[in-house]
Amino acid sequence: MRRVKQLALVSVLSGMMLATGGGLATAQDATPGAIDLSPNPELCNQPARTLEEIQAIAGTPAPAGAGEATAAALDQNPQEVELPTGEPAPKEAIDGVVATIVQNIACYNAGDYLAGFGGVTEEFLVSQVGVALFDEDFVETITADPVPLPEELQTQLLDTREFTLYEDGRVGVLVYYISATPQPEGVDGLEIDLWIFREVDGRWLLDESIGDLEVQLAGMATPPAG
Repeated sequence: MRRVKQLALVSVLSGMMLATGGGLATAQDATPGAIDLSPNPELCNQPARTLEEIQAIAGTPAPAGAGEATAAALDQNPQEVELPTGEPAPKEAIDGVVATIVQNIACYNAGDYLAGFGGVTEEFLVSQVGVALFDEDFVETITADPVPLPEELQTQLLDTREFTLYEDGRVGVLVYYISATPQPEGVDGLEIDLWIFREVDGRWLLDESIGDLEVQLAGMATPPAG
């Protein structure tokens, strides 16, 4: 289920927070797909949410199949969106956002979805899980015993760009990645999402995700070398 992959969203990244604008790679110096920066499963160590906590936030799960149908409909009808604007995010915020991206993707690659949800806000669970995707199949997936995914099925994190501080205090970042799915996703496998983070009790948590931006941002997908 692709949406589970995105939600669990996002190696050796713990030592790769760059001072030159922050992030996992500098956009002008990297071509997405050239380097796999994916966090290894063993880096997943953030506290997990419980199913009971998620249900208290997102409500009663829908019948099996409801979430998959909704996800398929969303994938078939991507909408161009007006991306929010702001100013460059400060390094402290960038470092905090990157730390959470590392945790979220590492937890997905570890097959530990409840731990992955430890990196998202309650608002994320309500707006992007509880609205339509929280069904019985979803519950079965996230409560299964964690088993690390084979390397070929792990999400490959390729790049993070445009860390932006918005007027409401949140920070957005464009995340470039490849996720293994039965059907090819994105543009030549490359997917681009805008992940928006909110600071909660000193930690930056995923608050909103705007996906399927590959076509809209095609001009940014492969920057000129150098």
